[in-house]
Amino acid sequence: MMRVFLIVAAVLIGLANATLYSLIGNNTFDNLFDWQFDPLPLYMMYVLCSVFVGLLVAGGVLRFGENVLQESFFARYGLMVLTICIGGAILAVYLTTVTFLFDDRAYVPRRISEVTYTLAMVTVPGAILGAVEGVVLAFPLAWLLGLFIKRN
Repeated sequence: MMRVFLIVAAVLIGLANATLYSLIGNNTFDNLFDWQFDPLPLYMMYVLCSVFVGLLVAGGVLRFGENVLQESFFARYGLMVLTICIGGAILAVYLTTVTFLFDDRAYVPRRISEVTYTLAMVTVPGAILGAVEGVVLAFPLAWLLGLFIKRN
């Protein structure tokens, strides 16, 4: 049951992140609160990437952190914050790549150095936003995961 919960939580968080990225992904500092949806095919690509990354990260937690999930609340909380932070970094790279490939309005880097720089520069804010999101979302997730612990 815990596996199903983690997968559902990962998919829902991915959908929320895709929607938020679609609303504010192309904004700059002068039009930061001018929210508008991207075209539907581009939004669906964001959703597919977000769900894929969410499932990838949830699978990693289930594979490598299953013992930590059986520990105390704060161990689960730390694991959830770390997991969402890593997921944010991975998702930032995926969403930026999808934007480069499929958004006609986006500036596309032309050289390898520009691509490397751009992807490095979106990974750090993605990880920071993932950590901020993780600090908030990890409380209910860690508590709910505690309900699934097998009692001896």
